[in-house]
Formats: sequence, structure tokens, C-alpha cells
Amino acid sequence: MIRRLAAAATVAAALTLTGCTDSGQPDAHQPEVSLTDAPQIASWSSVGGVWVPIGTTDGPSNGSWEPFHGFSRTPQGAALAAITQSVQLATASDNDWPTILGTIVAPGEARDTYAANRALISIEALDSDAIPDIVGYTITDYTDTAANIDIVQRFSDDSLATSHTRVVWTGEDWHLELPTNTDATITALDEIPTNLVNLEGTRK
Repeated sequence: MIRRLAAAATVAAALTLTGCTDSGQPDAHQPEVSLTDAPQIASWSSVGGVWVPIGTTDGPSNGSWEPFHGFSRTPQGAALAAITQSVQLATASDNDWPTILGTIVAPGEARDTYAANRALISIEALDSDAIPDIVGYTITDYTDTAANIDIVQRFSDDSLATSHTRVVWTGEDWHLELPTNTDATITALDEIPTNLVNLEGTRK
């Protein structure tokens, strides 16, 4: 378990900084949506060595050389935003992270704190043993303004972990919401969740 959590922490500086907060009560007038329907995946793209899914219609609408944006206002769009944006922030280079942070992360105290801390360190290429495969996700809470996504990852030693990630709709798109508390955002798993939206079969 120690190796499992250490690997997760190494690969995901931002995956461990994207967490859950209380989302409040859902809108009573919100249309019913499926939290378990998988998004249609067009391709997978390598972001800092981590392969992430690119949706056919749910986003992102741009390439990995830009901060990811252009997600559908659906559970599937929220999930793809959580996955792609958290990986992009976690693997951002010392030169690129300010632009990525300012584009894909919702403004607030947590973003300011992240920026102050990130400016103090230099991150080099990830250890290949610490690079995960994205297995899929579960949505633990969803409204059309916020979503909590658990991203399930598998590491080279076959250990599993889930990253608790939150995105919010800011008027035009989904953006990461970094946590303001110290709650753990990476949890070791003994097995794949039964309600997993599995994305492994979409790899091409």
C-alpha cells in the first residue's frame, strides 16, 4: 500500500491537489442524466507521458499542446475534463504551468496557493514506474454546475488508486476546482469499483 500511494503522489502533483468539497443540493429542475454512460472516445493522447482519452463530442475540443477546454455540459464532459485537465496540470513543465493553471483551474484561494507553491519547485520528467494508466472513472456527485469524479488509475506493479477530482461549470466550460482543505485526494484500491465507467477498451 505504501508503494501504491507513493507512486500516485509522485505522478500526480495536481491529481493529489484536485479534491472533493460539498456540492450542495442538486437543482430540482435539472434534466435526468446518466452517470454511467461512457463518453464516445475518438483517440488517446499522451500528456507528459500519461495517456488520456479525447472525446468525440464531449471534449476537449483542442490538442494537448494547449490548455484543455471545450467540454460538453454533461456528466461525460465533466469526467473527461477531470481526467485530461488534472493530468495536464500534474505534468506541466516549469515553463507551461502558469498558463495551464490560469486556463483550466477555477479561480480562488486554492489556485493562488497552488501557484505560490508550484513556483518554488522544479519538476522534471516523471519516473516511468510512476506513470499510471487511466482505467476509468466513477461519478460520485453531479449537477450541471459541479461534479465529483473519482479517476481510477493502474500502475506498473498492478496496484490501483483513485484520484478524487472536482470540476465546476464556470459559465462556458468545466474547470478544475482545487481543494482548500487537507483531505486525502488519492486513495489506494484493492479492486476495480463495480460501478466503474471503464475506458480501457477505448484505447486505439
